[in-house]
Amino acid sequence: MKALVVLFDEENKYQEEKAFGEKSGRELCAAFFEKAQFLPAGIDTVGLVFVKKGGCKTGSQLLAKIHQLAKEKNADFVIYSYADLPFLNAALTKKIITSHVEYKCEYTFADGFPYGFAPEVIDCGALGILAELARTSQAEEGAKTVCRETIWNLLKTDINSFEVESELSENDWRLLRLKFACGNKDEFLQCKALYQAADKAGLLTDGGLSDADAEELSKIASENVSALKTVPGFYNIQITGQRDTKPLYEPKFPAAGDKMSFENFASLCKKISDFSENAVLNLSFAGEPLLHEDFLKIAGEVFKYEGLSLFIETSALSLTDDVIAGLKSLYEKAAESTNGYQKLMFAVSLDAVSAPVYAKMNGGSEADFSKALAAVQKLCGAFPGMVYPQFTRTNHNEEELEAFFRFWNEKTNSSGGNCIIQKYNDFSGLLPACKPADLSPVERNVCWHLRRDMTILADGSVYACPNMAAHGGDNLGNVFELSLEEIWKKSDQMILDHINKKYCEICRACDEYYTFNF
Repeated sequence: MKALVVLFDEENKYQEEKAFGEKSGRELCAAFFEKAQFLPAGIDTVGLVFVKKGGCKTGSQLLAKIHQLAKEKNADFVIYSYADLPFLNAALTKKIITSHVEYKCEYTFADGFPYGFAPEVIDCGALGILAELARTSQAEEGAKTVCRETIWNLLKTDINSFEVESELSENDWRLLRLKFACGNKDEFLQCKALYQAADKAGLLTDGGLSDADAEELSKIASENVSALKTVPGFYNIQITGQRDTKPLYEPKFPAAGDKMSFENFASLCKKISDFSENAVLNLSFAGEPLLHEDFLKIAGEVFKYEGLSLFIETSALSLTDDVIAGLKSLYEKAAESTNGYQKLMFAVSLDAVSAPVYAKMNGGSEADFSKALAAVQKLCGAFPGMVYPQFTRTNHNEEELEAFFRFWNEKTNSSGGNCIIQKYNDFSGLLPACKPADLSPVERNVCWHLRRDMTILADGSVYACPNMAAHGGDNLGNVFELSLEEIWKKSDQMILDHINKKYCEICRACDEYYTFNF
């Protein structure tokens, strides 16, 4: 049988970084396929083709191109991968191809492993069907920008029509969300950390890891601080301590200055862009952002950076037509986000479907409920698809959860089916135990907030997480005095402690560790 190898070249800077034994991720990926040690007996390759991002921007274009190449080479199936994967595994890839051929599959992949250890395998006939789906009945999906899940996302729109096989890992490593690619700074740093750890463990062969056991590599990564914690992807930022509601689920945070000045925020925003490159900024930590006198200027500052997205969690009670118009103007002038998320997102805290329960949850009047609903309608009209009515589950409003979800989950309503159901956080015992259900996993994982978030108060002081900020005490430093990298590294020991199942008093009493933002 004949196989064509197709590598999608995203043409990014990190895939060219020579960080792996003086070789780049792109070079190691290409060398892996050129050596062909991953091929089972009786399978030959009919070529290695790079498809550049510039020529195939949408899923429809990509599938049409791959199908055309496969037909020209008279290939039975295509081995498809991104071109920036330095840790492709020969044994795992061989198993996938063997299964694909033996069971006459149309699509075969590795399941449960961290991303980047194996390619996808697609039958030539299935490629033709997917290309047609992307052009016709699934044109909306096909029009989306190419991503690492493009083929799977199209296939699962009609998955029962395809013969799909997977090679399962012994352990499910997906929960760690590890991604060993060189597509952005976060992923690249994960790759560097794994390479260094594997080198220390004596697993490198001729500068690569293709002969290493995939399960062993996954385990090494799961216990490596630098692989688990790269750069923050979510920033909790307090731009003001003022509020227009008093939610039952919000503690009183230690005083951190009345507000963050626009000048200070602008300098912080630049630091975040330089350090993380891609991140979501939440301006709603411990305050109502719409009450900041320079809210529009602050929002506009975030929009200047292609890699940054703006997340606004709000009561919407202080929303005005002028704010909506000003924000819409800024948004329309902003460049499209490059971080994989919407450029602008709103979470409007409703927490109820009735005025009495709303008033109980937010400490205001029943009349405010109508005002909040009206604000949601206005936001949805100005920013379609970007508004998420939010419900924080507590014992006080649990009886309205189902009605809230049924209403806002409907595609026909103003939010388009967008909504957020958020768990209650007692902030490690600061608030009453008010959680209607325990959803925590049986086995505790390393805290997502320590791995991905940075919490910054108005005066610039940084805490490892919102719970730590609520309890006060020592912080990690000040963003207006130290670099973000210096501050970020100060919580490395906490990650190591979590890996070793050691917890401080605040962490021990917390069940937020399994929740994540972006």
